[in-house]
Amino acid sequence: MFAALTVSRLRQAATDAKVATSRSWVSSDDVEAVDLPLAKATEKVVASMQEVLEKTKIARDKEIEAYDASTEALEEKDSEKRLHLRRTKAAEVRLIRNVNALKSPTRKFKAKKLEV
Repeated sequence: MFAALTVSRLRQAATDAKVATSRSWVSSDDVEAVDLPLAKATEKVVASMQEVLEKTKIARDKEIEAYDASTEALEEKDSEKRLHLRRTKAAEVRLIRNVNALKSPTRKFKAKKLEV
C-alpha cells in the first residue's frame, strides 16, 4: 500500500512543485529538505495509511465484539479454525470504505529536517 500511494502522491507533489517537467524531477538547491516533493508525498502517504488502518481497526474491534456476543460464538466454541477465519476476515484492510482517507487525508505528521 505504501509503494502504490507513494507513486501517485510523488507525481502529484512534483506537479505541485512545478518540477514534473524538469529532468529527473530535480528541485533547485534552495528548496528545504522538508519542502521537497518526496517529503510532501510521504506526509500524505503516511496520513492516508494511518487513517485507513485506524478505521479498519475500529471496524475490526466492533465486528469481533459483535461476534463474541452472539449465540453463534457459543455454538462454535470448539471450532478454532472458524474463529480464526472470522477474525482474519474482520481484520482485512478496508480501502473501498475509506476512499476519503486516500483522497484527502488529515495530516497528523509533518516531515522534519534531519540534523547530522
